[in-house]
Amino acid sequence: MALDIISIRGAVFTLWGVPAKEDMDRIVDALEAAVRECGHPVIYVTRVPVNQPPPSSEVRGYLDELMPTITAAVSSYHVVLEGVGFAAALKRGVLTGLFQLSWRRKTFFVHSVVGEVPLGLERSLANTAYQLIEVAKVKGMLDADGPAASPLIKHGGRAA
Repeated sequence: MALDIISIRGAVFTLWGVPAKEDMDRIVDALEAAVRECGHPVIYVTRVPVNQPPPSSEVRGYLDELMPTITAAVSSYHVVLEGVGFAAALKRGVLTGLFQLSWRRKTFFVHSVVGEVPLGLERSLANTAYQLIEVAKVKGMLDADGPAASPLIKHGGRAA
């Protein structure tokens, strides 16, 4: 498993390593379970540490196939693509452009740090995002370099 997943009522957080197609299925499963639990689309936050390489072309293609399902499950989708400098900013800009051209406007957001996620969300969603970030912090997911370095223990596809 190349990513860690946690969820709270109304939101899902993933910490990326080098994901495989099976990990994309785990994301969809987590999002759909969260939607069933709360009865509405959820906030999805995915953190990509600066040292993680991009997914393989096979995984990117599979993620593209899954995007209609993912889009139906989310109220907002936040990619935290960490890094500083021109190259990191350029990557975030390209990713933002791809998301905005391909899917619903005002659904996909790309950030440089996790703390940006709640900004711009309506109050109730921002509160949920703050709670999700706090749980991720307590679980060590905001500082880990990726799942290989993460101390999380999985139970049924979710982090304990």
